[in-house]
Formats: sequence, C-alpha cells, structure tokens
Amino acid sequence: MFKGGEMVTILRPNSDFNNLLVRAASALDIPDHVYEDATLKYEDVGDWLGAEDSDLLRYSPEIYVQGSFRLGTVVHPIIEEDYYDIDLVCHLSMSKEDTSQETLKEMVGDRLKERDDIERILLPSRRCWILEYASENLMPRFHMDILPAIPNIERPPTGILLTDTELKLWQKSNPKAYADWFRERMKVIFQKKRAAFAESIHANVEEVPDWLIKTPLQTAVQILKRHRDIYFQGKQDIKPASIVITTLAARAYENQEDVYDALSSITQKIEANWGKTGFVEYRNGKWWVANPVDEGENFADKWNKYPERREAFMTWMKKVQSDFSTAASKRTLNESLDTLAPVLGRSTMAMAAQDLGLSVSPMLSVPTRMQIQVPALGDSKHCKSPLWPERLNYKVNLSGSVYSKQYAKKKLWDLSGRSVQKNAWLRFMVNTNVPMPYDVRWQVVNTGREASDARQLRGDFYESDKGIRGVRWESTAYTGTHWIEAFIIKDGACVARSGRKYVKIR
Repeated sequence: MFKGGEMVTILRPNSDFNNLLVRAASALDIPDHVYEDATLKYEDVGDWLGAEDSDLLRYSPEIYVQGSFRLGTVVHPIIEEDYYDIDLVCHLSMSKEDTSQETLKEMVGDRLKERDDIERILLPSRRCWILEYASENLMPRFHMDILPAIPNIERPPTGILLTDTELKLWQKSNPKAYADWFRERMKVIFQKKRAAFAESIHANVEEVPDWLIKTPLQTAVQILKRHRDIYFQGKQDIKPASIVITTLAARAYENQEDVYDALSSITQKIEANWGKTGFVEYRNGKWWVANPVDEGENFADKWNKYPERREAFMTWMKKVQSDFSTAASKRTLNESLDTLAPVLGRSTMAMAAQDLGLSVSPMLSVPTRMQIQVPALGDSKHCKSPLWPERLNYKVNLSGSVYSKQYAKKKLWDLSGRSVQKNAWLRFMVNTNVPMPYDVRWQVVNTGREASDARQLRGDFYESDKGIRGVRWESTAYTGTHWIEAFIIKDGACVARSGRKYVKIR
C-alpha cells in the first residue's frame, strides 16, 4: 500500500509485528564478526594462562564465559562509543584452605602481566582483572572482566567461589549450571530452529553452532533489557538487574515460537505469579527471586534493603505490557515502528525498518553499518600446476574449522563463507571414497598485497600435518582472499580433487 508516495505496510497481527520485533532484536544483537573476534581473544587469554610455562598450569586453569555472552542475550550499548562487557571466569583447581582471595587474584594478575600485549590493556579492579580492548578493524570497544575462581565443593561439579569486592568473603556462583538451566527452558524451540537452519544451509545439525540460533526467549530477554536501559536512563540506582530479568523471563517462557507471544506471556505471567513460588516470592518477610540452580541465593536480595527497586520493577513491568500491546494494536507496521522507537531506541527501530524495507521516518536516523571489506581474489599466476597425471575416478570433500591455536582440541566453529579474522588457526580435513593406500597433497595459495609484501604468496604443494593423513593446519596471517585444495594421489596419479576452498581473511 502507498500513501503520499511512501510505502505503508498494513499490519497483520502477530506475524508482521513479530518480524518487526525480531529485526529490532537483531539490531541490538552482537554482530557475528564481533562475537567471533571476542571468542578468539578470550580463548587466547585462556591459552596463555594455561600454557606449559605458566605458574598456573599445576592448577589446571580453565577460562570460560558467563553472563549474557554465554546465554546469547547480549545487547548493543545504547551509546555507540560505550563498551561491550564480556565476563570471564578463570577457574583454578585449588581449595580455599590453600589460598586467600587476595593471593588468588594476584596469581592470575601476575601471569597476565607476563605478556606485553596483555599488560598494555590490563586494568586492576577490586574483584577481577579487566582487559580493555580498543576499537579496531571494525571491532567496537569492549571490556573483558576476568574473575578468578576456585571450586565450591558444596556445589559439585560446576559450583565456584568468587572473590567479593573487598577481597574478604567468598561469593558462591554457578554460571555453567545456570546456563544449562536457561537452555533447558528453551530446549524444544531451540532444537526445532536449529534443525530448520541446518536444513536451509544443507548442513548437519551438529555443524550449526549454538550461538547462530536465536530463540524467542533470548530475543525477548534482549528486548526487555533494551527497554529497561532506556526506561531507567538517569535512574541507575533503581534499574533492575539483568539476572533478575533473565531468570523471571526464562521461568515464564513456554517455548512459544512467536517473539510477541513469548514477550506478552512472560510479562503477564510474571505479574500474575507475583508472590508465588518460582517467580517473585515473599519468603519469611523477604522478597526473593531464587537462583534456579541454588535456591539459597536471592537475586533480588537488594530489594529488601531498597524497596524502591522492587516498586520500580513492578511499575516497569506494567509499562512494558502497555508499550508492546499498544504497538501491536496499531493498524500499520509503520505506526508500530513509531510507537516502539522511543522505548527501544530510534536507531534500533530505524535499522529494523530498513531491514524490512519500510520507509524510515526523518525522525529515525539510520546509523551507518560498517561493512567488512575483504580484498577480492588477487593475481594467482604464482600458483604451480599439479605434478601428477589425472585419473579422476573418485570423489573427495574438503571441510574446514576455526581454532584458537594450532593442534587445539576445542573447535570454535566451522569455516563458512564468512570472513575469518587474523591470528586464528584453520584445520582442514578431507573425506574421500578413494580406497587406501593413498596420499594427500595440499595446494595452499595466498593472494593480495599483504601476502605479497611478506613474500608469502605460496602456491606450492604440501603434505598433511604430523603424518595424519588428510589433515592440514594453516594460520590466518594475511588479509585477502586465498584458497586451499586437496589432491588425492594413488599409484602416482591424482584420482580425486576437492576443488578450491576459498578463505577470506579480514
């Protein structure tokens, strides 16, 4: 429909409005390349803490994410120049009788300071260490908080003890168990969406990483958090904690497939179950939002000391219901968009409108989206010709995966058409129907200015790594578009070729 020269979309209840909410949440979400870069950075820090020359090695250090980054509920900072916050746990296998909180913190800090590039961005905090990454290569600024922790033997196998702000009392936590509980609350719809996504890209379900799938629960939490951020601007002292919002939303979620249905049900159920077990409870004269994996922990403990925070939460919940029911009742998507702009952010809704092909109001300025530009395939005349006669009677497929370091056991994600950042490692593997015995030769070809300047254009043929037939490791060192191809050699002839697998490095 057109009105006054502009396209106006008549709203079909739920389906169109749901798409608008999904697009808004997508605008709030952490971009894929930021997620990948951040993952490589914290894996790199973890590798350093547990390296063979580390004094921490005897304590089997494990570093992992917690909070919104682990749950898939990260939201973009309201102000573009602000930081993403990524919380990491540095878990050391030692008892609290063998250390103090201060000593534990110093042990982790001393190791971090031993590497120059880490020490340059390292900041001390009362209970943790902060790595402050500057904006570069299309990466926004972000903080990485590293919280030293030890096992909590009272909550095996994943319970931990963290230092408090005064380095005196041990604080209980269990981020792994909480994440498992959160994912269990959306298990049905997650599996359904993951299977559908795998089918759409002609891949096995196991090849689809969890973080690529976004459920209505995760989307609803992101929307609630952004609504909260805007509603409580200038009122930080009474702003509801993300853990309270996330816990109540997950308890209320019933695997709805539609984001608006999930959002409506969550807010209504929280209000309807006020004071009841499992939601906002009233226990022995105190208000509680229980940790679902540790009933003795109260996420809303400060509500009892500051009752205005509980009252603010109740008022905000009503505002959420009002805002979204009003937006959903509008006749057109454009009207719904205008209604949501003040409560979810004008730039957020402008991006959602642009994604849906809607006209963007002059009041909604669309922020510039940084596009990752990778140089196209360059001159490859340096590429050598195959050395063997061809008798292509068999087939071979070539797959690749991304790792933080060479020969690492933990795969981060599968290589796809997206670009890969520098300083990662790629593991390539062949799958062939050629009967043994046979050999595999790999042709690795770099193109572009960076590789040329470094005299690393390559183009020769290489054997598999460490004598493992059909596996080749390569690092991502030079910006540009490159390729790798596998040749199966049997009885002096090439009996199968994989074809080129292109790798874009940003």
